[in-house]
Amino acid sequence: MKIAAQYAPMTPYGDKDLFQEACLRAMDGRREWPRALLATTFFWQVMRSIAWEWKRKGDDPLDEDIGDKGAGERTLLNRIYAMEIIKAFDDDPIAQNILVARMKGARGEELRKLSGLSPKDYESKIKNIRRRIEKLLAEKK
Repeated sequence: MKIAAQYAPMTPYGDKDLFQEACLRAMDGRREWPRALLATTFFWQVMRSIAWEWKRKGDDPLDEDIGDKGAGERTLLNRIYAMEIIKAFDDDPIAQNILVARMKGARGEELRKLSGLSPKDYESKIKNIRRRIEKLLAEKK
């Protein structure tokens, strides 16, 4: 994660996204891991490569095919699911605002301030949001 934190600032995404993309590419075989190479060295090289790739594109890496067949289709499906989740909160505008801000990249204290809730009420709202989303996902299965 320290390596991801080093390269993430040059991309439009966070360190967790960079690390997950590196893991995905290693697991699905797009990046071959030589047996003699240490894990830290391998992931350092993969994350550096991805960061430069995302930087060169200058666009949203999830909006374009970055060497992964079907990425565009998955992005469309993710947007559809996001819209369904937001619609499920039509009865709770505060939760909807939190979700939309979260999807646009707001995190932590910034989200709480946007919601206008006290810290305790905000934590309660987040728990309720999680529970409702988990219930929605369970119903989809």
